[in-house]
Amino acid sequence: MSFTTPYFTLPKFVYFKPKNIEEALIMLKQHKGRAKVMAGGIMLVNLMKERQIFPEYVIDLKNIDELKKINVTENGIEIGSMVTAIELQNSKLIKEKCPALAKAASFMGDRTLQHTVTIGGNISVGMPSTDGLPALMSMDSVLEVRSSEGKRFLPSSELVLGIGRTSLKEDEIITKIIVPNDEKVMGTYLKFINASEVAIATVAVTVHHEKKKLALSVGAIAPRPYYFDNSSLQWNWEGSVAENIKRASDVVYKAVQPMSDAVAGAEYRKEMSKILTARALKEVFGGA
Repeated sequence: MSFTTPYFTLPKFVYFKPKNIEEALIMLKQHKGRAKVMAGGIMLVNLMKERQIFPEYVIDLKNIDELKKINVTENGIEIGSMVTAIELQNSKLIKEKCPALAKAASFMGDRTLQHTVTIGGNISVGMPSTDGLPALMSMDSVLEVRSSEGKRFLPSSELVLGIGRTSLKEDEIITKIIVPNDEKVMGTYLKFINASEVAIATVAVTVHHEKKKLALSVGAIAPRPYYFDNSSLQWNWEGSVAENIKRASDVVYKAVQPMSDAVAGAEYRKEMSKILTARALKEVFGGA
């Protein structure tokens, strides 16, 4: 989408600012199909300015404190959907236990916007270039999704269905992201952009050396991120790291089927996926 528009005003709408999640869910149910949820609001406001969407009601989640917390529970690390990109970067817990996410957060807009962008809003828009989802997929995270009828748990890899389309129902909100609370986690997130700073390819990697577990996600090249684990990458923990990286990079190159658009061609994206995969794996495995 373009962030240039001939319109300087928004279409008319009714604005709600609920104080808790229960109130927000009731509002969403009452106005199902006619309401949009505002998290950071950057994408929502631009789509409204461009007259691509016309919600009659906007439900702003900024006053709901329970969605702004990062906690450690018996389920793992629970990240509220309204935690901002800057908070993810500054959290000692996230940097230590979720390094891929901490680094991905540094790419979520410029430094000013990172005080506004939220992790829930970032992943909910369903756009290929969003940074949060590949990182969360590499950590095998699960999303807590709530409606007025109850809650369900959705693997982050199942959130996006296509460009601008997610598996969220019209009366559902992502309330938490749950990440395994593992020790000695290593990870990174790399992003290759064009001159207009639009993503051509991204790669997120998370490694648990003691568990011998590796997960990698490739984003920005197709409507949905690609996911690879130990098995699909043909990773041999007893073998040479250099050989493993070469083999894994070749696997990614052969597996992905990128799209062509105004940003980049399919073959270029395919090649960059291979290159970023090798660089990311070298970074987490010590520059092999």
